[in-house]
Amino acid sequence: MEIRKVQKLGYSTIVVSLPRSWVREKRLKKGDSVIVRAEEDGSLRIIPYHVGGEEEVYEKYVVEVGKINNKGLVERILIGNYLLGHDTITFRTDDRRMPPWALEEIMNAINRLAGVEIVDQRLNEITVQCFIDPTKFKLKGLVRRLYTLIFSMLEGIRIFLTEGDENIFDQINGMENEADRLYWLIIRQLLLSQKSWRVAKEIGLEHPYHIVGNRAIVKALEDIADRVSDISDEIRKLPPEWIEEERNKKEGILHKIDQLLDNVDLLIGDSMQAFLELNLDLANQVINNTKQFGSKTVNLDIWALSHLSDPVILSTIRLLLSHINRIIDNVQLIAEITLNRALETPNKYCQWVSEERKKEE
Repeated sequence: MEIRKVQKLGYSTIVVSLPRSWVREKRLKKGDSVIVRAEEDGSLRIIPYHVGGEEEVYEKYVVEVGKINNKGLVERILIGNYLLGHDTITFRTDDRRMPPWALEEIMNAINRLAGVEIVDQRLNEITVQCFIDPTKFKLKGLVRRLYTLIFSMLEGIRIFLTEGDENIFDQINGMENEADRLYWLIIRQLLLSQKSWRVAKEIGLEHPYHIVGNRAIVKALEDIADRVSDISDEIRKLPPEWIEEERNKKEGILHKIDQLLDNVDLLIGDSMQAFLELNLDLANQVINNTKQFGSKTVNLDIWALSHLSDPVILSTIRLLLSHINRIIDNVQLIAEITLNRALETPNKYCQWVSEERKKEE
């Protein structure tokens, strides 16, 4: 966002200049027309006028695979174009056929992105397209789906710790992949909202400057999902016979970790409730609770050092505690953003009082 001054042109006309970056993006030049539309909220919407009405020019983005030598760049280019809202992307090469490594990277990216499919494929050219209408997905609904997946992943780990069902790990991996797809979709929605206030209103954004905070919160949730997946992977590496023995101990390390994860579950739930309701008290309580939580992981780390003799098991347990601490850091971040946003409007603690100030003569 930038602030521009209005200027007087002639006797009665008031003008304001258009941002140069926006003019370049829309390929406007001297003499072109724009549509100026008054919105219900009192703002003005400026739309480039193209021949044939208000239709925007849709472009196909072409990626020259033959010029790429860095591993992983094709996959990241596809994901990046998806996030920027480019619906159609073509990968081509001057060679007779697409290199196998490029095909693999394109397919890897497609599997990680929601609503993306191959619409045309030749030996030396592949076109992928995103079929998602951004206005059909409300931001809060997508965020709810993301943290619901996190709760399910945590529940899966706790089921294994108490019941020993190893099949749960494959389900956790599947949910983590779905969490990644949701994350990329939400980021795409937020970046499209930066370009179009119409999209922002459709998905439920109340103000453009909420985009930054929402992106930070969604990134925190995505990192939490990754950490829960890491915890799952580390537990899977522990010796089965040791797990079976520890599971039967009421004061064993697995029981203590299960209790920690129960606290983590509650803290995530409270932070998301505070965010969705903009609950100032609850957000503050979450911050206080996260600060207290740190002592629990420190105490358990000390306990593990004095009770676990196997170096491999000890290092795994300490790594689990590190992942749990990282989750709590993200929970605190969500609560802090929520607290700041709740203060944007008057509340029972803070009122906005208008005062007239006398001008000094």
